[in-house]
Amino acid sequence: MVEIRLIRTKEGENPSVAARSLLASALETAYGIPAASCLVEKDEKGKPCLAGCPDLHISISHSGPYAACAFGDKPVGIDIEMWRTHPKWQRIVDKMHPREREAMTRLCGGTISRDTAEPVRQFCDLWVRKESFLKAVGEGLRLSLDAFDTTGNMVSQDLREGRWYIKSWQLPEEALSVAVCGQEELDFSHLVW
Repeated sequence: MVEIRLIRTKEGENPSVAARSLLASALETAYGIPAASCLVEKDEKGKPCLAGCPDLHISISHSGPYAACAFGDKPVGIDIEMWRTHPKWQRIVDKMHPREREAMTRLCGGTISRDTAEPVRQFCDLWVRKESFLKAVGEGLRLSLDAFDTTGNMVSQDLREGRWYIKSWQLPEEALSVAVCGQEELDFSHLVW
């Protein structure tokens, strides 16, 4: 089972530190692991892992004043992104899977223009889905963005064995997109916000 935590950090707090603190607190609550022993390391591919807990999979993310973590007994990835203009987002979309490019165009009314907020929000929604998969499989941006499609509830890809499920949602009042990817069907009954 995947558990998810999301917080708004305190003013002036480092979001990266807040994400790690959130993870430590959540693991203490869920598994009784003392927060002081939650040492986050990186594996050989650079994916965060918990020292001494090879069967516990973790993922952390932060954007602006928000921090998030996900954890469970199977690989998991979480990503969050504030809705803000990204200078290279149109070039990034051009490198994505054809179905994702089509979805972006369709969702943005047939044209992708920088002049409206909708393309920025749609890009952030798509990006967190892509990034959550990359984090779940531990590849980061080493995989080509057009090698997998995240428009459905399952990631369409030939890169990794097994099925990869993805779920995303928006927090409009926070102007934030969130996505989680894992090897089991996901529900948000385990989300703590």
